[in-house]
Amino acid sequence: MGPTIHDVARIAGVSKSTVSRAYADPDKVREPTRNRILEAAASINYTPNALARAMITKRTGNIGFIICDKQKPLISNPFYAPIVEAVVDGVNRRGNSLFISSDIDMSLPSSRIMVEKKVDGVILASQIAPEMIRSFREKGIPVVLLNNLVDPKEGIVCVVNDDYRGACDAVEHLILEGHKRIGMISGLYSPFLCNKRHQAYLDTLKRHGLVYDEQMDLYVEPLSEAIMEGANRILSLSRRPTALFCNSDVIAVSVMKVLLRSGLSIPGDMAVVGYDNSDYCHVIEPELSSVHVDKEAMGRLAVETLFRLIDGADIASEPIVTETKLMVRQSG
Repeated sequence: MGPTIHDVARIAGVSKSTVSRAYADPDKVREPTRNRILEAAASINYTPNALARAMITKRTGNIGFIICDKQKPLISNPFYAPIVEAVVDGVNRRGNSLFISSDIDMSLPSSRIMVEKKVDGVILASQIAPEMIRSFREKGIPVVLLNNLVDPKEGIVCVVNDDYRGACDAVEHLILEGHKRIGMISGLYSPFLCNKRHQAYLDTLKRHGLVYDEQMDLYVEPLSEAIMEGANRILSLSRRPTALFCNSDVIAVSVMKVLLRSGLSIPGDMAVVGYDNSDYCHVIEPELSSVHVDKEAMGRLAVETLFRLIDGADIASEPIVTETKLMVRQSG
């Protein structure tokens, strides 16, 4: 039988409860006593638990991942599920633990481990409130933003995909296919995401000398009923578009459902292009053309960057941008 907590207590001259407290809640044990306990443990090769190691390394081995509540449930989110999987893999390979929470859930007792500075760093994904970002930074906890962007002057590293370039490629593809009346349906996601993709749509139309029609440019809540209502509004126009660019695959698939139910052919009567290149693209018929986002790379880069910050690296706050690629299929 190996050394036990009883042996550590006997050698350090303290009670077993004091040893346990030194491991579980070190701030409640005087520093000289903590040091004596650690020395006693080392003298008999007592294997410390994670909290004991944290006393020595000044690290907890815990990483936080917080996402905007609107993106739940993560396990079925076509965009964030692959990102979270990459984050979990990257954290586990470094022998750390990952705590996942939404911004709303952060007020619950289960999330206090992050609130009480018991994480070494945190990844904040999607539209997280500036107040939450600031609260972690004020505690000295390294922060990486994922799929969100702030002013580089804030000194926060952001990992994003090239939303603007990807959206430009999607709209330009439709133009090269001969479409001159191109509409856009945008899900109301984070302002960063919406603004970049929408501006690309406007700029690409202008660059090719095409007329912008605000009646064909809709913002909708990314919920099935709202999306389908928006699609029906587009269909009711006297001069409806011959192609639609949607700022996510979730939007595009619901739009295609409305078109097909209305007896229209895709892409014959109306072409559709989405964004994200999720598994949804292959589920619907015809298969959806979409802008590919390297979601696994985004998750991996977020983890790598966060651990570099934890190690004290001085990283420029310019965004880390992953490339996109238009995947052309049968929908347009």
